[in-house]
Order: sequence, then structure tokens, then C-alpha cells
Amino acid sequence: MKSTFKKLKKLIYLFLIVSVGLMGYYSSPLIYLYLNKDKKEIISNSEKVNLNLNENLLFNDLGNFLIENKILMNSKTINSLIEYKGYSNEYLNKGKYTINRNWSTNKLVNQLYIMRNQNIIDLYVPSARNLKTVIRKIATQIAIDTSAIYNKFRDENLARNYGFSTLNFSTIIIPNTYEVYSNLNAKGLFKLFRNEYKKFWNSNRIKKANIIGLSQSEVTILASIVQMEQQIKFDEHSKIAGLYINRLQKGMKLQADPTVKFALKMPTLRRLYYKHLEVDSPYNTYKYKGLPPGPICIVDPRVIDAVLNYSKHDYIFMCAKPSYSGYHNFSSTNVEHEKYKKMYISWLSLEKIN
Repeated sequence: MKSTFKKLKKLIYLFLIVSVGLMGYYSSPLIYLYLNKDKKEIISNSEKVNLNLNENLLFNDLGNFLIENKILMNSKTINSLIEYKGYSNEYLNKGKYTINRNWSTNKLVNQLYIMRNQNIIDLYVPSARNLKTVIRKIATQIAIDTSAIYNKFRDENLARNYGFSTLNFSTIIIPNTYEVYSNLNAKGLFKLFRNEYKKFWNSNRIKKANIIGLSQSEVTILASIVQMEQQIKFDEHSKIAGLYINRLQKGMKLQADPTVKFALKMPTLRRLYYKHLEVDSPYNTYKYKGLPPGPICIVDPRVIDAVLNYSKHDYIFMCAKPSYSGYHNFSSTNVEHEKYKKMYISWLSLEKIN
């Protein structure tokens, strides 16, 4: 009887020892987390730390990433927290994140988890030959429906609400690189366009446009012609702008080759013939006076500024120089212009450019 009791006693002791051991084994990570989760382990001399991700990062790899980039002193606590919270298989989307040096490891994990789908990216809105190219470029950076965005630019009510027509609505776009949330939607994109348009068109620029006698959209339309006329030598933009402004003020047709190419939908056409000038389109400035109803490209804002700060001179004619320099000969009389024109046509024939 005593022997049986002793055996039972030993079994109970053994059970207790094993139980305590198991409890200690399973609870030790929790104890570790409890003791360390509120520690501040971020390494930085500045209060704000920028975290830049070029690609999506698995939360399970976050600790090692922060160690490699010398942002965190050790990865044990953060790895344990991520596993405990069930975030291991979640992704931190590529982009920019700003974290605070004073955050505890627990707060760091929580904040990054909250921000994972609202991270900041650099959205590049390019200057381009047409609106569709710009929209396609934007669509490579944020999740938008390209057709839906394009159709919004053709929506008369929306254009009117923003103060435009469907023909000049695209002048709302000011090409640049903008910091936006990666989950930016169509509504947010148009809000961005409107806000940046208002920022760009400050009182100083509006005053210059008024002095020229053009609206903001008209300045952009003229700038689009200037840009397509001179795509290589930016230092000629203000001079070309001055020429077109002279023609507008004299009531002359602009006679700008890029507008004919736009009307023909042949932007890469190298040489214009008289037959091309007959195309019946409001964009054909050889046929119709004044500016076309809309821009012929999405304009670089530097060219808009070149128009607003145009060179004052008496030139009303221009012709490409008979060379591959990319520059033009300017003249104030038709006689002089015809001389330059003959030189250029002879050079084209000599170079066999059709």
C-alpha cells in the first residue's frame, strides 16, 4: 500500500514538474513580449525616420529589413510581436513611410499595419503627346481604370463643374511628381489635378496671363503648340511664344505646323506639303485664326512659364534651320522668311527627308 502511494506521489510530482515546465515553455514568449513590447528600439538621430520600400515587403521579413537598414537594434521583439498578432503573411506595400523614433516596438508594428495600404508613393504625371499616354503612365503606378479616367475627361458635366469644356479639360493637368497615397482612386486623382492646378496658377501667373490677354487654358493651349514646335531646344521656347503672341495680336493665323499634324493625327510627320494644310479641322491654324479649342499635348509647366515670360521682339515668321541643330531662323518680313524657307526645303531634299 505504501509502495503504491509512493509511486502515485512520484507521478503527481512528475506531472506537476512537467506541467510547470510546459507552462513555462509556452508562456515564456508571452512573458518576453509583455516585458519588451513597450521598449523603444528604433535607432535614429532625428525624431522622424523615413522608410522607403521599392517593392512590397512581407511583415515576416520586416524585422530583418529594419536591421539591415540600421533602423532597429534587434529583430527578436518585432518578429515575436508580428507572429503573435498574426501579421506574418500580411504585406507592407511599396512606398514611403514615416515612423517616429519614440515609438515602442509594439506601436511601430501597429502603425505600419494600419499604414500598409495607405503608404505614400511618388506619382509621376508626365508631359506627353496625348492624354491617353499620361493616363496609361499613371495607371502603372496606382490602381485606376484607364478607360474610366479617359471618359471622365469627356464628361461635359464634370468638365463644366471644374470650369472647363471637354475640349480644354486636360489643361487642368500640371505634369510633375506628387506624393500621394498608393490607394488613390479616380475621385482623388481629379481632386489632385484641381488642387495642383490652383497652386500652379497663382496670382502672379494669372496676372501675366491677363496682360497677354489670354485665359489660363488659352495660355496652356499656346504652350502646347510651342512645346510641339520645339521639342529639343528649350531655350527657344520663350522666343517662339513671343512670335505666336505677335501673330495673335496682329490678327494673323498662327500657321503652326504641329497643329496640322495634330489635326491629321500624324504627330511624327517630318515634312508638310500643301495638301496637308487643307485638312478641315478647328485645330488647323493654317485654315482658322486664333488658338485651337484645346491643347495638342499635355504641357510641361516650364513651357507654360516660357509663354507667360515670352520674349518681346517683332518676329512673325520662323523656319527650321537647314541643319540638324534643332534651332530655327526667325524673321519679321515675308521676304526674309521665304529666303530661309527655300534654304530649308533645299536641305530637306538634299538629305532625302520626305
